[in-house]
This record gives sequence, structure tokens and C-alpha cells, in this order.
Amino acid sequence: MFRTFIETDSLERASSGTIWGNVWHEMDGLHFPGGGWNDMIVPYVTALAEGVCEALSGGKAEVDFFDGPLAVEMLPVGPRIQIVAIVPEGTPGLAPCYTGRADLAADVVKQGELLLDACEQRGWSLDHDVRRLGLVLGWLRDDLPPV
Repeated sequence: MFRTFIETDSLERASSGTIWGNVWHEMDGLHFPGGGWNDMIVPYVTALAEGVCEALSGGKAEVDFFDGPLAVEMLPVGPRIQIVAIVPEGTPGLAPCYTGRADLAADVVKQGELLLDACEQRGWSLDHDVRRLGLVLGWLRDDLPPV
């Protein structure tokens, strides 16, 4: 199982305009890169949503965290998506995990929408990165099966 976690209470906007916050993944019960990982959250979640779109379309996607040489790689394998944690050479890694296509898309859309709402509440909705995230989530949301 693969899940994304976002802590909206952690959001901070740097003087450069970059929004930082805690974002990480759970891969079969283990946290990657670690619980409470702080990164440039809006660009990362945007790249993650774009990667999910690519994987759902049959391609391989690698989504880099901005803080550190870490990434998640998504690859379609039959009806599921294989997700691999990419870590620096010589660092112990995690075993690949697998998740359903619809489950992966729904998780990323849900977490991305939480992030969008938090940015809007803080008055950041006109920020270029926030608008881009909304656009990409729309693409992904449009491909979700009806509930």
C-alpha cells in the first residue's frame, strides 16, 4: 500500500514565495523519506500528480524530492502501479510496494486538494505554483472513475 501524507499546519511561505511544508509517503507501513519530511511541498505534490498521470498512461515516472537526493519511481505493472523509493547509492532502501491505479490517483487528488485548500485559506491561491497544482489535479481528477 502507498499513501501520501501532508501536514497543512506545517505550511510556511519563504520570502522568495516558495511554500514549504511536511510531506511524506507510507510504503507498506514504512515512512519515506521519513515522517514529517519538510520540502518545497507545492512543487513536489504537483510533480507527484504529474508522475501519477504518466504512470496511469503506461509510462514510467520518477518524482524527485527537492530537499535531498531522494525520489519515488512509479511504474505500471499489470493492473497496479509499482512504487520504488529511490535513495542515494549505499543507503538502505525500502522494498517496492504496489497499489491500485485508482487508489493511487484518489490518494494524490485527496491530499493535493487538502494542500490547495490550505493555501487558499492563507491567501496564496494566486501563487503560480498553487495554480499549477490545481491544474494538474484537475487532469488527474478527470481520469478518476466515478464513486
